[in-house]
Amino acid sequence: MKNIAFVHRSPFPNGGAEKVTIDLAAWLVERGWNIFIIAKTLDDRLPKWMSDHENITFLCYNSLSHRQLARFIVEVSKLHQLDVIVIQGLWLRRLDIVRRKQQASIIYCNHGMPFWQCIKKIRICGQMRERTAKWPILGHAIGWLSYRLSDFFRRRTIRLYKMSYNNSDVMSQLCDAYTQQMIKALRLSPTNNHLVTLYNAQPPAPIEYASEKRREVLYVGRMSYEDKRVDRLLDIWHRVEGRFPDWQLRIVGDGRERANLEAQAERLGLKHVEFCGATATPHLYYNTASILCLTSTFEGWGLVLTEAQQAGVVPMAFACSEGVSEILSPSWECGVLIEPFDLDTYAAALARLMSEDELRRQIAANCREKVKAYSIEKVGERWEELLSSLINK
Repeated sequence: MKNIAFVHRSPFPNGGAEKVTIDLAAWLVERGWNIFIIAKTLDDRLPKWMSDHENITFLCYNSLSHRQLARFIVEVSKLHQLDVIVIQGLWLRRLDIVRRKQQASIIYCNHGMPFWQCIKKIRICGQMRERTAKWPILGHAIGWLSYRLSDFFRRRTIRLYKMSYNNSDVMSQLCDAYTQQMIKALRLSPTNNHLVTLYNAQPPAPIEYASEKRREVLYVGRMSYEDKRVDRLLDIWHRVEGRFPDWQLRIVGDGRERANLEAQAERLGLKHVEFCGATATPHLYYNTASILCLTSTFEGWGLVLTEAQQAGVVPMAFACSEGVSEILSPSWECGVLIEPFDLDTYAAALARLMSEDELRRQIAANCREKVKAYSIEKVGERWEELLSSLINK
């Protein structure tokens, strides 16, 4: 039996990286792999088939430092004779310990756009400045601080990426554009490096999606201000709602911004907005919606975009990253891309989609074809080729 461990530094399942692990595990266990998942505790959203599968083992921890977690991974590797260790996303600052102390090959998977870590910190500083507009001196101080910190954040992030690269056998990115960015940032040879592109896979549809859709606009995801910016979507909806009284905006998800967003909807007098809360069955919402809207400041890949494409829901988003642009390109054929962060242009594009039924149907048909490039069959085969090459090297 071949043994692979997926390492997460967050509760499992928690977000996009964990969903990627679940989808890959479903593919690999059917092909003779033993799966070990090292994660910071489990929660009640764990799929039942995973907890019952004899070839999937969960190894959970509570609070471990980077050094302690690295040593724990080494012990697991030796005890279970791991062939490959996959670090899913978040930093493991003592990856060098794992590299030195055991024999399994290491794959480091970057599940975001390059340098999203420092972009997020800089955005938080910028948003603090926006929220201190009533106090100009404080706002200027925060602006000066964010300017000074931006170069520090970038240099530190490059060092962490370099450490991850040096202590792994393979380092993966979500699309070719991200791979080229990483080659440039780390000053690597374009041909002599161990960077690869691995898409996030789209698993088979959980149901047969309806071809006829309701007049619903959908948002699926967490409610956070620094990245998701659902407040923009409410401002956009405010611009179009009065013209389309038979349409409904459904916001699926939860997060610390929910109370603020509900207050914003009330303040704007929005009448056709429903906050649906978190759900374990988002496919039920995709099944009826016509359009999915994403208004994020940054996205690495945006799993909801490919989920929408698979369901025949027309996705639209700001062209905030190469990953988003790759999924939705060509714009107005496989989705709709909007110049960041023009709310008026976004509202006009949304109004056009809501007005033209035949346009939505054609884009939805194109989306169903486009998403096949990210199917679990194609991505899973790429993973198997990579894993086999590491084991047989």
